Amino acid sequence: MRFFDELKRRNVIKATIAYIVVAWILLQLIDTILPNFEAPLWVFKTLTFIIAIGLPIWMIFCWVYEVTPEGLKKTSQISTEQSITATTNKRLNIIIIITLIIAIGVAFINKPISNTFSKTNDNTDLTTYKSIAVLPFKNFSGDPDMEPFCDGMTDEVISRLTKIKSIDKVSSRTSVFRYKETDKSMPQIASELGVSHILEGNFQKSGDKIKIKLQLIDGPSDSHFWSDDYTGEWNSDAIFKIQAEVAENVAKNMDVQITDIEFEAIQKIPTNNREAYNLFLQANHQLRTRTDQIALANAELLYEKAIALDSNFSDAYINLAEVWGTRGGVWGIYNEQQAWEKQKTLLRKALEIDSTNNRINNWLQFGSFVYDWDFDVYEKIYQTNSNLDQGFRLPYGYAVKTGRFNEALSNVNKDLLDNPSSGYFYARKAEALFFLGKKDEVLELLETLDPLYSDEMNYLRETTKYYYYLGEYEKSRGQLKKLMTNFIDRPPIVMWFNAIYAQMDENKKDVAKYLGQLTNSYESDSSGSPAWFIALYYCHIKDYEKAFLWLQKSYDRHEAEMTWLREEPLLIPLREDVRYKELYRKIGFPERT
Repeated sequence: MRFFDELKRRNVIKATIAYIVVAWILLQLIDTILPNFEAPLWVFKTLTFIIAIGLPIWMIFCWVYEVTPEGLKKTSQISTEQSITATTNKRLNIIIIITLIIAIGVAFINKPISNTFSKTNDNTDLTTYKSIAVLPFKNFSGDPDMEPFCDGMTDEVISRLTKIKSIDKVSSRTSVFRYKETDKSMPQIASELGVSHILEGNFQKSGDKIKIKLQLIDGPSDSHFWSDDYTGEWNSDAIFKIQAEVAENVAKNMDVQITDIEFEAIQKIPTNNREAYNLFLQANHQLRTRTDQIALANAELLYEKAIALDSNFSDAYINLAEVWGTRGGVWGIYNEQQAWEKQKTLLRKALEIDSTNNRINNWLQFGSFVYDWDFDVYEKIYQTNSNLDQGFRLPYGYAVKTGRFNEALSNVNKDLLDNPSSGYFYARKAEALFFLGKKDEVLELLETLDPLYSDEMNYLRETTKYYYYLGEYEKSRGQLKKLMTNFIDRPPIVMWFNAIYAQMDENKKDVAKYLGQLTNSYESDSSGSPAWFIALYYCHIKDYEKAFLWLQKSYDRHEAEMTWLREEPLLIPLREDVRYKELYRKIGFPERT
C-alpha cells in the first residue's frame, strides 16, 4: 500500500495516463499522415513499437526524477518541503483533460458517419442516389510489382458490387481507370461519372501482412462518409475475404439490401490457387496498360498458365476468350472463324464451371450475331435485352446495323451513363447521329471530344472513318496520322484508310503498297475482314465490279464486317443490284421497311 501511495505522490500514475492518451493521439495522426507520403507499412509498425517501448522508460523516469524550478533532480534527493509534486499533479490533470478532449475529437472524426445521403446535389439529372465509382487503389507498398495486385483489388471490388442489384449503378472498370493518375477533385469525378458515392483506398504490404485503407465519400459534396482499415495475411484466402467484406460494408453504408443469392455470389472465391490468381492479375494488367498485339500475346500466355494451375478458374477462361475475340476481330491477327471457335470452347468450359455468370452469355450472344450471322436468334435477344450486363450492350451494334438508328442512339446514351468517360462510346454516339443525318451535331460533338481522346485507338479509328464519310477529309487525315504515330498495329481498316488517302493524293505507289498489304492479309487468312475493306476501297473509286468480286470473297470467308452490308454508306449505289440483294438475303438480314 505504501508503494502505491508513493506512486501517486511521485505522479507516476497520472504521468502514465497522460503518456498513453498522448501516444494514442499521436498514432492516429501518424496513421492518417503516413499514407500521403506513400510510406510502407513497416514505418507505422516501427513507430508503434518505439512508442510502446517508451512507456516503461517513461514510468521509470517519473519514479526516479522530479521536475523542479531548478531543473530535473532525483526524487530521493528532494525533501518534502522542496517538492512541487502537488503543482505537477495539477498540471498533469490539465494535460490529461485536454488530451482526452482531443482524443474524443479524433475518435469522432474517424468514426463512420451515418449513411444519410446529402441531398445537396447539383447534378440530379445525372447522379442517382445508390450509385458508386471505385477509384483505382493506390499502391503505397513501395513495390511497383504490387501494381497489378492493386488494380486487381479494384477490379474485384467493382465486380462484387455489380452483383448487388439494389445498387443502381457501379461505374465500369474502363471508366474509373481513367482516373488512376488524376488531380481532379471528388465533385469533378462524381459529376463526370454520374455517381453519388466514390470509394477510394490505398494498399500497403509489409512482409506477409497487408493493409488496405478505404474511405467512402459523398462525391458531390466531397464529404467523408465512412472509412475502415482491412488487414490480413498475404494469401489468396485472406485477400478474397477482404474483397467480400469491402463490398458488404460499402453496400451497408450505402443503405442497400443484399439478397441471399447476391451474398453468396459476393463470397464466391474465383480460385484457391494463389499463383494462378497472381498470373491472372498480371494478364489483366497487361491489357489495361497497353492496347497492342504484344499486350494481347502476353495476356494470352499468362491466362493459359493460370488455367494450367487451376482448371476450374472460370474468370481466366472468360478473359482468355476475350483475348481471342479481340485478336480474331478488327486486329487482323487470327482467322476470325477459328478465333470464334476457340472462344466458344473457352466460354462453354467457363459456363460448365459457373452457369450464373452473365459475361459468358454476353460473349456467346455477341458471337452468334457477329460471327454466325444468326439474325433470328439475336433478334429475340434484342427484343428482350434482359441478359446483358452493364457496359455490354451489343444491341447498339445490332440496332445500327439493322437500320434502327433512334434505338441505337438511345442504347449508346445508356452506355454513356454507365461509361461517361469512354471515347469509344462517344464515337458510337457520333456514328448513330451520322446515320440519323445530323451532320452538324456530329461535327459539334467530335470537335469537343477530339482533344480528349487523341490517344485512344478505338476513338481515333472510328472518327477517322466518320470524318471521311462526312467529307471532312483533312480532319480524317489528322485522326489517321495520330493512329499511325501513336500505335504500331496496322489492322486492315488502317490499311484501307491509307489506301484511300494515297489514291486521293494520286500516289499510285502507296496505293499499290496498301492494297498489297490488304491482299496479303486476306491470303494469310487473318482477321479484321481484309476482303471487306478491299471491296470498300473499290467502292471509293467507284469500281463496282471489283467491289462485288471482293464482297463475294468477304461473304465466302464469313468476315465479321459483312454485318455492315445493310447500312454501309459506300454500298448505297449497289443496293439495287441483284448481286447485292442476293448477298443481303443469304446473310439473313431482316427485310427493309
